[in-house]
Amino acid sequence: MKVDLIFANNQDISELMTILLLNIFVVFFISKFIYLKFNNKSKKSLNEFFFTYNSAGLITFLLCFLLSNVKLDLGFALGLFAIFAILRFRTETIKVKEMTYFFVVIGVSAINALSNNNASIVELVIANGSIILLLLILEFTIRRSSSE
Repeated sequence: MKVDLIFANNQDISELMTILLLNIFVVFFISKFIYLKFNNKSKKSLNEFFFTYNSAGLITFLLCFLLSNVKLDLGFALGLFAIFAILRFRTETIKVKEMTYFFVVIGVSAINALSNNNASIVELVIANGSIILLLLILEFTIRRSSSE
């Protein structure tokens, strides 16, 4: 009796790699070319947020992608947001803009990970592109209105 062990499904791995690379690119672009460019803080503070956004984006993506086939209920999702809320109040004060970028990164990563069977790569590129475009428009608007 021969037992075939399948260590990987090539289609799943290629899908994971494609969407993972898209997610890494989008999160990196948001944190490097939008957040770092438009925020005037100390270099140390900016680098801490840059590290946080990229690592949280990767972990959120992998957590959502790898658990997307597991049946989770609404309580789990609410518990995740409760943990973020508790962290928000238990850590040092973080400005609203930094927290907003943090939620954008988490949202982008969750969208990319959980849409693996429901959206094509083109739809994901359009969705991620619209988020990037909106952030750029908002940052240019804020910069223009603060300089006047």
